[in-house]
Amino acid sequence: MAPRGRKPKVKDEQENTELFEKNRFIILPDALTKDENADRQLIKLRHPRTNELAIFLYSENDKTIAQMRSLPLSHRSFFKGNDVIPIDRIDFVTLVDPMFLFLPYFVKCSSMFCPLDQILVDESLPELNNLLMKLSELANLKQIAAKKEVGDLILWQYNENKTLEWLMPKIEKVSKVLAAQQINVNQNAAISSSFKVCETRLQATDEQYKRYAYNIISEYLHIDIQKSLLKHLGLPEIVECNKRKADENKSDVIKKVKHKEVEYEEMPLQVIKNITPKLTAKDKALKKAASGTKSISSFFKKNV
Repeated sequence: MAPRGRKPKVKDEQENTELFEKNRFIILPDALTKDENADRQLIKLRHPRTNELAIFLYSENDKTIAQMRSLPLSHRSFFKGNDVIPIDRIDFVTLVDPMFLFLPYFVKCSSMFCPLDQILVDESLPELNNLLMKLSELANLKQIAAKKEVGDLILWQYNENKTLEWLMPKIEKVSKVLAAQQINVNQNAAISSSFKVCETRLQATDEQYKRYAYNIISEYLHIDIQKSLLKHLGLPEIVECNKRKADENKSDVIKKVKHKEVEYEEMPLQVIKNITPKLTAKDKALKKAASGTKSISSFFKKNV
């Protein structure tokens, strides 16, 4: 007979999981709420900027893909009629152009024309290869790559100019939405309900809206594509961060120099001085008497 002990925690863990799933609040875009019977599934793909695995919502019927971002909460709730519903986590679902997901794979194989099944390859996670090929049907790959047909074989190669031209309308569209909704894009502006600010001070320039839109789009771009896009937009690079880093590096050098000076003061070089003894009155008298006399060795020299 098995010894008595504590009850297994499997049941408790299942109850906690069910409670956790029950208290999740998901915010969906309007495009994903029209058809309640649509077949949607959660999949894991690599994020195009971080290359880390992220959760996406894929609908084969709607031909859409969206990213799910979770925001953990504690001791939160909302009202639904007369009921109070607790919330443990809020999930934001945002539609994503699947072309962003393919960009890192095309950039990796940009040196030559390759078949699509050799481009959309994940060496660390081979189980994603079939899924990537299936998702490629949702995108127009000609917008980011050049196509070549050799007999029955279709080859693709990444094209940076096409990619930048494909990104430009997205920047313009986001910039117009920010301006239409009067989103505050000035980082130095302060807005409070306790005081009013002149409308002319809150009005941003086209360059500020464009830079803010660039920052939003860059959340799905690799760092190399970000630099090319910034240059293509004609926006100057922000040097404040670099200047701050330079000042920090300068302060570190000064600290190191001061540290070395302290070490030098703590361990000074020892200089040994020849100290001559003081002469007494008797020694001075003997020295005076010996002046002008010859040494005894001079008497033993040969006369030439």
